[in-house]
Amino acid sequence: MVAKYDREAGFTLLSMLIVVAIIGIIATIAVPKFNSVLASANTAKIQADLSAIDSAIAVYEIDHGHAPASFESLDAYIDTANTKPPKGRYNLRQGTAPQELAEGETYSIRKVDARTRAVCAGHTAEEFGK
Repeated sequence: MVAKYDREAGFTLLSMLIVVAIIGIIATIAVPKFNSVLASANTAKIQADLSAIDSAIAVYEIDHGHAPASFESLDAYIDTANTKPPKGRYNLRQGTAPQELAEGETYSIRKVDARTRAVCAGHTAEEFGK
């Protein structure tokens, strides 16, 4: 004798479509927010690194009586070999859309308003933010 199943357990096609649609809606909300948070985190790291480098420049100037010639001159004050900007997007205070750091971008120092300052992608610490 063959057993007859009156009601098979399982999901219907309609219920699966509804679940996939809900997951899609949640993803469209979450992904842009995640990207925004990631850009904010990168911006905060860049600001912190540039502030630390600016402090190292100030101490170098006190110790030597002149500004450092290059970023690598600060090696006694900070770990220049491992101080690198994060990969990805960052925010500028100018209200522009998040910018992408160029591949291989590094921190450097240059004269800004007669002072030697740390820069990343041509911007000082005060120019980063939202």
